[in-house]
Amino acid sequence: MWRTYKIMAQVFLILMLATGVEAQDEGYVDDVYLSNGETTLDIIDSPTAQVLRNGEYRLGCRLMAMGSVIAHADVGIQDRVSIGVSWGMTNLLGRDDVETYENTGLSVRLLLVQEMQYPGIAIGFTNQGYGHWYESLERYERKSKGFYACATRHWYGPWDTEIVTTGGINYSLEKEDESSVDAFFGLEQTFDGQFSLLVDYSLGLNDSRGEDEEAAGFDSERRFGDGLGWLDFGLCWTLEGSLELKFVLRDLLSNYRDPATGKRTAVDRQFMISYVGSF
Repeated sequence: MWRTYKIMAQVFLILMLATGVEAQDEGYVDDVYLSNGETTLDIIDSPTAQVLRNGEYRLGCRLMAMGSVIAHADVGIQDRVSIGVSWGMTNLLGRDDVETYENTGLSVRLLLVQEMQYPGIAIGFTNQGYGHWYESLERYERKSKGFYACATRHWYGPWDTEIVTTGGINYSLEKEDESSVDAFFGLEQTFDGQFSLLVDYSLGLNDSRGEDEEAAGFDSERRFGDGLGWLDFGLCWTLEGSLELKFVLRDLLSNYRDPATGKRTAVDRQFMISYVGSF
């Protein structure tokens, strides 16, 4: 466990301190600073304390391994609430039969404190996880956040860049194998208002670590994670302030283990696209 916290500290604090960032005091739009005038709802998986404005909507999809696709739609209500729905399917591309995710993803986010001199604070819920759905354990490969609370801050970075940092805690309802409060952190650094570097990290405290898998039919040495947590890295290209293209490398610490074989797998590559508009 200490190794997990040590890695988390190295990843997050080095990224924060090495840049020598300063808090953003200007550039607020309607009292909330937004990079490029747009809202960063999520870094990769880590939510931020930002919501869509009243009448704004976001449409998007995520392309994953095994021809899997998750499509989502979100809408803003009264500048304080965002609600969304998502649908997933596997084998959309390829020769195998297309299979839809058993559960429809639902999400809601409430902005409690707008970011001004102090970080913004939000609470929310999402039941949309990512990767394969394991029916016997009633969980996704990467669990959904479930209920969460987060704080977000914008900063001036070096070379005239803009930095968004977010962090929070969550409790997933996918708890058949392991139940625990988890923590997550995210960082986005934007260059020239178009290109961004993304870093996401979650501790993975709610992942099965071998204690209960024998009862589920797996060898006790086989587990979902090695206790290193989930570290992801991405590149984002924003077009005209409305269209976002993200290429993401997931699980850089090789934390994931296939529960069927107990073996580590290669870095997971995903592509995400989203569009923000208004009614």
